[in-house]
Amino acid sequence: MNPSNKKNAYQKTLKSYRNTEILTANKEAILLLLYEGAVRFLKQAIQAIEKKDISEKSRLIGRVQDIINELKATLNHKEGGELPASLESLYNFITDRLISANQDNSVEKLNEALGIIVTLQEAWQQAVSSVKNENKVSETR
Repeated sequence: MNPSNKKNAYQKTLKSYRNTEILTANKEAILLLLYEGAVRFLKQAIQAIEKKDISEKSRLIGRVQDIINELKATLNHKEGGELPASLESLYNFITDRLISANQDNSVEKLNEALGIIVTLQEAWQQAVSSVKNENKVSETR
């Protein structure tokens, strides 16, 4: 098998694995996967701007916007107190930064959005980990 075919086979297997992971994941895992994707696509969009690959930058920013829209759609304003409203405000700010960065080819604005998303990602990782630990403790009782 030539190297190109090996790479394609590997990518196909990896894609299949990720699809299975997503289809069988719980809500918390999906949330973390969304944040992971947003971070990855933002970093790639920054690289695309640096390489002056405008079409790739726009495509990647669009992927991040899709993820942010999905995160906004999952907010439950009937439960959760002030958290959903606060998250919605942050998501709206991120969306504003993404649109502006796409228009201006601004790495600075993408870095602003990235900083917020990474902070939220870390907070959710801690929250999910904390819930898992609490569940383990309750199961041992």
